[in-house]
Amino acid sequence: MNTLRKSLGALCAVVLGATLQAAIQPTGTVYNVNGGQSRGKIQWRNAAKEYVVTTDRGQFTFPADQVERVEVNPPAELAAAVKRVQAGSAAAAIPTLQEIAKEYRNLTYDVEATRWLIAAYLAQGKAGDAVRAAETVIRDKPEAAYMGEMAVQYWQALIKDNKASSLNRLLEKAIASGDKTAAAEALVARGDSIMARGASRANAEEALRDGYLRVILLYADPALPAYPAALYKGAQAFDGMGQGSRANTLREKLKAECPTSEWARK
Repeated sequence: MNTLRKSLGALCAVVLGATLQAAIQPTGTVYNVNGGQSRGKIQWRNAAKEYVVTTDRGQFTFPADQVERVEVNPPAELAAAVKRVQAGSAAAAIPTLQEIAKEYRNLTYDVEATRWLIAAYLAQGKAGDAVRAAETVIRDKPEAAYMGEMAVQYWQALIKDNKASSLNRLLEKAIASGDKTAAAEALVARGDSIMARGASRANAEEALRDGYLRVILLYADPALPAYPAALYKGAQAFDGMGQGSRANTLREKLKAECPTSEWARK
């Protein structure tokens, strides 16, 4: 009976994968450096570093160094998959996100799909799978490891997967990038990494000093996602040090300056 269940499960996975691949086909426009353009189904061939566009007039190939830009239509399936992850149905979203990440490789939406795929894996406690998903994108786009929303999720996967040395190198790159959003997020992740060692007073003090308080003092902008996170996590760290008064000061600041933030509702 167990063998039959496994066989049926494998068959369902194959059928689902084939159905998704048939449905998820990137479309858009490739603009070449000479001013020409081609609109249709788009495929990226990584080995040859070229785009292939299939239209009703045939198939056209564009080497990457001859392409000025590529405009890709968003996959219709992505929004629904994201909502599933946000609603706590990570397992249901994973096959779709995997397929989008695969089919849209180097076609804009692989990064966003992978950002949510990482979140889905983390929700299931699969940090290793989350790291591997991220690194598939990073091989093509090294900056995705330390810039942007996918990077923030990747850092959390590295923390959960006990990859502190890899994480620290990326956080230093983000902090040195000159991008205040990336730098602030990296400082919060640094605090998270320190707290992941354990909730001791020494760790709480280090996380505040080298992470959360730096965001609060240097990046005091409610428009930055990292700022309310730093206030919330900083308050928790002060609690861990037995400094309830300072923790409450940060909580009051969070509610006053970032009232609509998810962190203020926690």
